[in-house]
Amino acid sequence: MAFHIIVNPAGASGRAWELWKKLERVFRENDSDYIVHRSTLDDSIGDICKRLTSRGEHTDIVVIGGDGSLNDAVNGIVDFENTYFGFVPCGTGNDMERDMGLPDDKAEIIRRLLDGEVKREADIGELTVHDIYEEGKPTKRRFNISSDVGFGAATCAYADRSRLKPFLNKIGLGRLVYLIKALNVCFTSKPAMVKVKCNGTVKFYKRCLSAIVMNHCHEGGGFKFCPDADFTDGKLDICIGNGISKLAFLKVLPNAYKGSHVGMRGIYQDRAEKIEMSSDIPLWVHTDGEVLGMTRKVSMRILPQKLKLLV
Repeated sequence: MAFHIIVNPAGASGRAWELWKKLERVFRENDSDYIVHRSTLDDSIGDICKRLTSRGEHTDIVVIGGDGSLNDAVNGIVDFENTYFGFVPCGTGNDMERDMGLPDDKAEIIRRLLDGEVKREADIGELTVHDIYEEGKPTKRRFNISSDVGFGAATCAYADRSRLKPFLNKIGLGRLVYLIKALNVCFTSKPAMVKVKCNGTVKFYKRCLSAIVMNHCHEGGGFKFCPDADFTDGKLDICIGNGISKLAFLKVLPNAYKGSHVGMRGIYQDRAEKIEMSSDIPLWVHTDGEVLGMTRKVSMRILPQKLKLLV
């Protein structure tokens, strides 16, 4: 049975395709069958995954790309029961791999998945945006890592629009554009009144800057906003920044990289299988760094399906 290798040739400014050409020899050395699928603007990674997993049969998929590519893939999978999923990280953040203990040697990752055995099963999150509609229904989007409302999503939205991003990605400084936009968002954004329902309890945050819901414990290129998040526990963790000055919020960020922000003034944490949020003003929202738009009402939950991982 062949492995289906999915690559976006333009991903990571072309680095994803270059990486695949180096890794292809590992399949050949091990006499492993494989079929290469190159995504395009008209045939995305999600489209390819949808076709491959709609046949009701065992399917081995390996995606070479960053967190955005993996998000596209998990949203395309139709049959999780018969899908066996592997990936080789090649992006700006690569947060999905950080708490998985994958080897730095990309060829070793390929060797690890060639046995076709499931190494672990990961939870899958689902975001519902209740005031953005697709085909007459509220928009739903799955996520592997996280879904943010407010600061983090706004940073992604403005970074995606930046003319600097393609250039900085090409020279390996893609994170710099996020830092620049994060500073801009921090000083220009307006705090919101946010209502959060978690574990059946409703709380109001009158000056909320950010609400981060996490399945994995890293996001944004290594920030541990929810350091105890576990992608196998069937729950989502949430971190809320509320009632602090923008300067104080900026001081939280370097601590969040180490996870030592927990317990700081204005930082609140919780955990639940389902989280509901509504705000008095529209706020940006994203899943795994992929921006959906602005919204006043969202909910997040863990799906009953699991992602069977070959790595």
